[in-house]
Amino acid sequence: MNQLNQGDIKFLIATLRTLYASQFNKNFPFDGPNAVPLTMVEQIVANSLTGVSKQQFDRGIVLLSTTGKKFMPSFAEFKELCVGQDWWNSQKAWVKACEYTRIMKHEPVQISEDVFQYQEITTIAKFALDQVMLLITDGEMHEAKRQFVRLYDEYLAEAQLKGRVQQWYQEPQQLTWNNEKKEHVPVVREEAQRALEALKQKLNVNNRQIHKPQKLKAKAKQPEIDTYWPDPFDDKAAYLNACDLDGVVVPIGIRRQMESGV
Repeated sequence: MNQLNQGDIKFLIATLRTLYASQFNKNFPFDGPNAVPLTMVEQIVANSLTGVSKQQFDRGIVLLSTTGKKFMPSFAEFKELCVGQDWWNSQKAWVKACEYTRIMKHEPVQISEDVFQYQEITTIAKFALDQVMLLITDGEMHEAKRQFVRLYDEYLAEAQLKGRVQQWYQEPQQLTWNNEKKEHVPVVREEAQRALEALKQKLNVNNRQIHKPQKLKAKAKQPEIDTYWPDPFDDKAAYLNACDLDGVVVPIGIRRQMESGV
């Protein structure tokens, strides 16, 4: 990219002074208490046109000279004249992004012989769209637009500052095996018949080796318990004797009732 030189900056100032003499002298007087040195004006212009290429600058000069506006544009407005045709603004980018989400099948445009290019959305708009796609999926369209515009303006300012030009986002290619289309070659009838018979042999249950299931052995029957404590209601004395042998403490009140036969 061809950067602007000091001659281009002076040419812009001279053009503004010629087309809008009174307004320019009012904004940037060269004498008096509010005088602004010409070197300072040139520095302001240089800072305002950062990222503008020579080709864009020449187009801006042509538009400035043919627009016929009565009021002198600011340096920021002149920059928009230079690059406005090269970049979408945030509102147009949002409209194009919404249209892009409704495309069912992406179709490239033929640029020249055997050269095709997708021209559905720009790289910056696609990147900003990816950042807010979750909000769009959730139906938060107002928040999605707000975030999209904010992100797009930031990416646009960064791209212009670096002197980049707008580029179209290219859809990834769908690759095939070895990046070639495979043509179907019919199989000879005899070969297909042999493959079918081999498949039948593999599926034949009689040829399979079936492992016998593991036999489960029943567990030995647990011996019945033949020693039970005596029923305290049938034989109170025997019950108290069994408690004493096993070390079971019987409350003194219950023991007296059982010993008394109550």
